[in-house]
Amino acid sequence: MRNSRRRMTYIRHITLTTGHVRDSYPDEVGAEALAAVGRLIDGIIAGDVAESITIPGVGAYSLNGRGTGRCLVASVYADGPPSVLIATIGVAAHSRCGARLWRDLHRWGQVPVVTDPDDCPPEPWVAAALDEGLAAYPQAAEWLGDFERCLAWAWIARMKA
Repeated sequence: MRNSRRRMTYIRHITLTTGHVRDSYPDEVGAEALAAVGRLIDGIIAGDVAESITIPGVGAYSLNGRGTGRCLVASVYADGPPSVLIATIGVAAHSRCGARLWRDLHRWGQVPVVTDPDDCPPEPWVAAALDEGLAAYPQAAEWLGDFERCLAWAWIARMKA
């Protein structure tokens, strides 16, 4: 049995479409970035799921999503026109919702994934399913991985508060 109260030293970061896995440590994300992404999460939680929130500092990109229990799912869009989905990001802080979110991430989107929907990693984790829209906006690949980690650490900080 996993101890959910153990001290968190890293978040597992997985890209479902490539199978790339790395561990993200808290010192990778600065306080300013955590605060900015925390405000995005506040907007997601306070707003309607269908509402998109502009991601600051990266150009014309937006985010929408929802938090359920200790899990968060967010979609990142390039704000065209038209708006184009480039990635769906899931963050799981607890096993109570993690396995379900992991399976759901494998069902959404049109791009094939290489990870196993039945082999959920131990929480906490952040996973990204890159969408075909990313090919039309390759510049997003320059910041998207960092954003995924910032989103995960800001969500985890919210769960601890």
